[in-house]
Amino acid sequence: MTASPGAATANEALLRRALFALAALSIAATAVELAAERHWETFVQRIPWFALLLAAVALLLAVTASGPGAIRAARLLAAAIAAFALIGVYKHVEANHESGPLDFRYSATWDSMSAASRWWKSASGAVGPSPVIAPLALANSAALIAAATLGHPAVNRR
Repeated sequence: MTASPGAATANEALLRRALFALAALSIAATAVELAAERHWETFVQRIPWFALLLAAVALLLAVTASGPGAIRAARLLAAAIAAFALIGVYKHVEANHESGPLDFRYSATWDSMSAASRWWKSASGAVGPSPVIAPLALANSAALIAAATLGHPAVNRR
């Protein structure tokens, strides 16, 4: 049994609205988390705030899109946000790596450990204060926005 074209369109619109709502929730939750962590003390710590601003703009463009240009812009911003998320993962690993010699468990052995072992401990959360996976919350917002633009009716308008 297949759905009628009208039902498919209604279901697609419902799914699109749900993805937009989840993207908005993801943006808001990430902002609350960054604020709770006071994640604004350095220039690098302000980058995710800029990415959240881009995410809000991308979401607004996608929700109010009246043509394919707005959808392309939203997708381009989503790609930039995903790149910021990957940079954030690297910066968190790097911060953990820099704190390795200060960690009470590794202070005596850090310099004698192999580079691969030090980087693995930094990336896996065994050393350092920075949550390595946290920046991927930005990628989640970007993915939701991008997914919501797939098959968007504004792309097919003339």
